Amino acid sequence: MMATTAAASAAELKVGVIDVEYVIQKSKAGQGAKATLKKLFDKKQKELDAKQKDLLEVKKQLENPSDLMTDKKKKELLTGYQQGLLELQNSFLENQQELQKKEAELMKPILQKLEKVLTAMAEKEDYDLIMNRSQNGVLFTKPAHDMTEAVLAELDKK
Repeated sequence: MMATTAAASAAELKVGVIDVEYVIQKSKAGQGAKATLKKLFDKKQKELDAKQKDLLEVKKQLENPSDLMTDKKKKELLTGYQQGLLELQNSFLENQQELQKKEAELMKPILQKLEKVLTAMAEKEDYDLIMNRSQNGVLFTKPAHDMTEAVLAELDKK
């Protein structure tokens, strides 16, 4: 009797599945955020490349010192090179943190908008449960339960 009740309850449950990562990547807002992040990344990478180029020049001078270079000058160059390497590493880490912070800042309104779209669709179409395929909790779903493209279309309308 209990198995019959559980089966009847499961039959009444309307479930939808969405790939949130796909929706974010393919949505207009997600692509805009990606472009903004790429611009910021490219700018930061250019700065790091310039610092790295300067350090490589110093490294060449250290590896091939001229006969006129004094020991004091070599020591100054080496100290400057080591400090430059530390600064480059710190800049790299700071850039990573800044990019992560910017990504979170850009994703927040997209995720809020997505939540509103999902809530509206769930209420309108009487879904009991919507699961995120991106979170590895869904191993299999019938295509009829996949609402990814419908959510993407609705998100891009807003």
